[in-house]
Amino acid sequence: MSLFDIPKDLIRVFDRDLVAAGLARAEWRDGKWKIHKADEDERTLDIHCLRHTFGTYLSRAGVSPRTAQAAMRHSKLDLTMSIYTDPELLNVTEAVKAAGAEIVGGSSRGSIQ
Repeated sequence: MSLFDIPKDLIRVFDRDLVAAGLARAEWRDGKWKIHKADEDERTLDIHCLRHTFGTYLSRAGVSPRTAQAAMRHSKLDLTMSIYTDPELLNVTEAVKAAGAEIVGGSSRGSIQ
């Protein structure tokens, strides 16, 4: 079962859109057009980096790890959580505060007696 319809020429369309947005430039090399997608610091914008963003946003939105794994079509949960979720973009401080509030507040669900 497919979660998304992915066009067969996705990379070509993505590259064209990057050039149109001024985020990449087309260069004629070796007899064909090449798309240069790196900035002055050699950071690259490509489809793969969007997958990292998607994985991180799923995590930030509170999506369960197993659901995120399925959405990203990964065979292993570790791949989703270790590679495709950037811990620097997660709000760990707020997560710890929320857990502490649950414990201190004595919620009936999972409270420590």
